[in-house]
Amino acid sequence: MMPAIGTCSHRRRPAADAPSRPNTPHPSTHPPDANHARTHIYRAQNFTPKPGQQARREIDVACSKGDFAAAFAAFDAAVDAGDPLQPHSFNVLLHLCSGGTTGGNYGKDDAATNNNDVAAPQAKVVVPSADAVHAERANAIFNKMVTLDIPRTEMTYTALARIEAATGEPRKALDIAKRLIDERLTPKLRTFAPALHAFCIKGDIAGALETEAAITSAGIEISELEYAVLLTAYADAARWEDGLALLRRMREEIRSLAPPLMESVRGFFQSHPQWGVEESVNVDEATGAASSSPSNSKMQLAAIDLSPEDRASLLAGIGKLAREREAKSSFDGFVGWLNRRGPLPYLVDGANVGMYNQNFQTSGFNFNQVEKVMNALRPLAKDTHGARRAACGEDAEPTPEAAVEPKEVGDGESKAEAEGNTEENTEENTEEMTEEQRNLDAGLTPIGDIDITNLTKNPGVNTPVNFLHVRRVRGGPANHHRSKQLIDGWKRCGELFVCPQGSNDDWYWLYAAVASGNDTFLVSNDEMRDHAFQMLPAPRLFAKWKERHQVRFHMSAANGLEFYHPPPYTSCVQEGKGGDWWLFPGDDGEWTCAVKK
Repeated sequence: MMPAIGTCSHRRRPAADAPSRPNTPHPSTHPPDANHARTHIYRAQNFTPKPGQQARREIDVACSKGDFAAAFAAFDAAVDAGDPLQPHSFNVLLHLCSGGTTGGNYGKDDAATNNNDVAAPQAKVVVPSADAVHAERANAIFNKMVTLDIPRTEMTYTALARIEAATGEPRKALDIAKRLIDERLTPKLRTFAPALHAFCIKGDIAGALETEAAITSAGIEISELEYAVLLTAYADAARWEDGLALLRRMREEIRSLAPPLMESVRGFFQSHPQWGVEESVNVDEATGAASSSPSNSKMQLAAIDLSPEDRASLLAGIGKLAREREAKSSFDGFVGWLNRRGPLPYLVDGANVGMYNQNFQTSGFNFNQVEKVMNALRPLAKDTHGARRAACGEDAEPTPEAAVEPKEVGDGESKAEAEGNTEENTEENTEEMTEEQRNLDAGLTPIGDIDITNLTKNPGVNTPVNFLHVRRVRGGPANHHRSKQLIDGWKRCGELFVCPQGSNDDWYWLYAAVASGNDTFLVSNDEMRDHAFQMLPAPRLFAKWKERHQVRFHMSAANGLEFYHPPPYTSCVQEGKGGDWWLFPGDDGEWTCAVKK
């Protein structure tokens, strides 16, 4: 029996030594005869598109070509015929009316375009020219949406805001952006940006700041383009102190400057009556020492770390994610352990070190590699601990009790401690207390996180701590005699933390590293780009922390073990302590320097 047209019959591939057979058509396939071709032609001739499909295609094709006349003709024909149109067709037409990019990219965030294709410069036009927009047509299209009760989206109002900004009406553009919020839609930066840019172009700084306040209230951060246009507006208005204050804000948000922002920075200082821009800058990458000409100024770039507030915010974000994905009792027990024994001087991502240059398929975990790293870190950890004790006003030598801590937590031997069931924290003593009260009594924050300020007042331990999942210390390579010796030695010296079954060890070493202070380092080659790290609520803070605290390593027979600590300075916007110079790194690797005259 012949199968229906369009179905597929699978044939078993003959064995290599099977006798060959004549190349005859399989009975389940159609021969390419004239009747088969006529069947497809018949179907094509009798295909009837759904109502509105043809209009959508015509509108999309016309908009992709930038053909305004054809796009509007297709829209008018569909309206006259009563064909149903989807929100997509209205939005793409409005985007075309607003002078936006075409080719199907109307829905993409203009400020987020990072590729290097030809369309990128057009996508970053925030306020189009007045002759590039079609205000009357846009108004008619929007009114038709309202009449037909077509759902409006963020793209709808963004296009309308762009049109108002292009026609010199920033106040109306801002009102449109606010209307989006009133309709319980989620705005984007591109929704507010036309108003902010248009206010700056008109020299209305008060309006621009009002728009920025609305952006902040919506939980959105401005981009380099907004910093650039605000800085130019301050320069045009000769509001120099406000411009400098904006630069101080900007240095907390932006690591290096793209050409448009760098041009605005140069323009600001070139216009400033007391400042000038140097012709050349030289930065020593090894030390951070910088010099510029022609003033022959000497500068020193500093290491910029997270503020206590930012560090606490990052730590709280890590803790929240960890508790959502880990057994809460295990992670809370770990926090209590860290609070008693921290801060830690050096932390080792044991899985990353042990699997370095190993065969992942055969689980070739190398304990000797981990020991090699631990042995190299021991004197460094003692130096850090000595500096901490000196800062605390204590003797440089640790007490014996401190030298053997922390003890292993997370496996069967210390499970009770990991769950917080110590003598000081029994059910009888805490049954009348709330969780917040128990956390405060334990020296933690109300939500149960480490109080960084209190933790870093202590010298902590004087040994590096290796973090390993429990499966790494049980079975497989861990059963080898040499591996057992190393694991037992780490336990005796307080150099091992075993993460419990079902946990992700990344959360544990990351939390401990962030909590342990500015002089703590994490040894790992992990780029920390997987989905777990992408979920962190403050990616900017995490990137800033990682830049200052991650130590990468390399092992080879020729060179042995090599560590790559962060440089002694941070490559970011910096201001001299005396307020007499500024240094700005560009995306192209070049530095710009402004000095007081």
